[in-house]
Amino acid sequence: MLKFIEKQARYIYKGIPDYIRCSKVYRDEYNFLKHSQWWTKDKQDEYQMLQISKLLVHAYENVSYYTRVFDERGLKPKDIQNFNDLKQLPILTKEIIQNNLDDLTAKNIKRSKLEYITTGGTTGLPMGFYRDKKLDKAKEWAFISNLWDRVGYNVKKINRNVILRGNIPENGLYEYKGRDLILSSFQITKENLDHYIELIEDFNPDFIQAYPSSIHLVAKYILRNNMKIKLCALKCILCSSENLYDNQRMDIMQAFGARVVSFYGHTEHACLAGECEKSSYFHLQSEYGYTEIINAFGQEVHVEDEVGEMVVTGFNNYVTPFIRYKTGDLVVNTNKKCECGRSYKLIKKIEGRVQDYFIDKNNESATFIYQDVPLWHVMDKINEYQYEQNEIGKVILKINAKDDFNDEDKRKIVKEFSRYYPKIEIKIDFNKEIYRTKRGKFKFLIQNLNITKNLI
Repeated sequence: MLKFIEKQARYIYKGIPDYIRCSKVYRDEYNFLKHSQWWTKDKQDEYQMLQISKLLVHAYENVSYYTRVFDERGLKPKDIQNFNDLKQLPILTKEIIQNNLDDLTAKNIKRSKLEYITTGGTTGLPMGFYRDKKLDKAKEWAFISNLWDRVGYNVKKINRNVILRGNIPENGLYEYKGRDLILSSFQITKENLDHYIELIEDFNPDFIQAYPSSIHLVAKYILRNNMKIKLCALKCILCSSENLYDNQRMDIMQAFGARVVSFYGHTEHACLAGECEKSSYFHLQSEYGYTEIINAFGQEVHVEDEVGEMVVTGFNNYVTPFIRYKTGDLVVNTNKKCECGRSYKLIKKIEGRVQDYFIDKNNESATFIYQDVPLWHVMDKINEYQYEQNEIGKVILKINAKDDFNDEDKRKIVKEFSRYYPKIEIKIDFNKEIYRTKRGKFKFLIQNLNITKNLI
């Protein structure tokens, strides 16, 4: 009886609009962002330097690692007067955090307030750190809902969501949680897809929140079977936590008849970016953190379409400060301005992670994966696929194939792959199980080599 009452209470609580249900911290941050998103570039820069200065003073006084970093360089926080001065501080890496977590944790914050978080290890190096469990969640949701506002999400009303991410429903397949329908991203099989689609249609959501790879599997099934989906309330499909590729976006839009938008964030909560109502450019949230885009020579990128790695300084975590943190995420620069009128720095696209690259047999260069290009002519015979690299110059392509896949199709893949990657040997493994992370994320490549020295 008690469990039933608790469930009913949660249902009622979830049925209250975000703006009322969430804390004052959330509302204050949300209201601030509704105003600050229209700031000029000069006003954004002024705000960012103020946040950097506050963070550095705190880090120097309360975080042993940064006390040491400043003292070893003969610096004080007041010496960092502009963005260029910030470069006097060293890059922070995952290895440094792993090896110095105690020294990187602020001593003036009670441990009872802290939450220990681990990253998913998508770069092959899982990492743990601390953050304020109440403050972080409230601020994070304020930023996310502000981004979603731009494509129709209304925090003052009830938004019905289908969620197809890393959640594990109580019965293993799906469950209803207040205003949300939760579907398991681990159970997207041929046997379950008809049921998933029926559940989505009956629920008729305002939004679908999904990993791109998960909703793409559903979309491909819909298109392959010429199904017509009736979702009259659906405003938008919100994709995040994985890279959204062009072919995925097109398939999802065609299958569901709604706009697909992508957002960038990471577990470390030091950088956030998203598309807006006018374009598919990623708008870097200047109120969330300061982002440097660094090329292979360690210099900030300035050229249109130049690729660089994001090095970020987050403003919201004073427990384990991320100052000039090397993310491993590669982006394509643009110097353009968005039609929406916001002055945020734009990114043309998320190129992928450092680990989304192959190493050829010369061990001299890294080549970005062209996703399904080498398989384009047999894609209708493949359910899923995934690359894995364990040796220099050699790659395994794991394929979950349909019954009509044959030896000729295999030969075509090998031939086409060799065109794109002439210095890499490929082996095809017909594997029914395609690896996903503990959070249910999909990776095109399981890169088991340390390729940092080959790239950036």
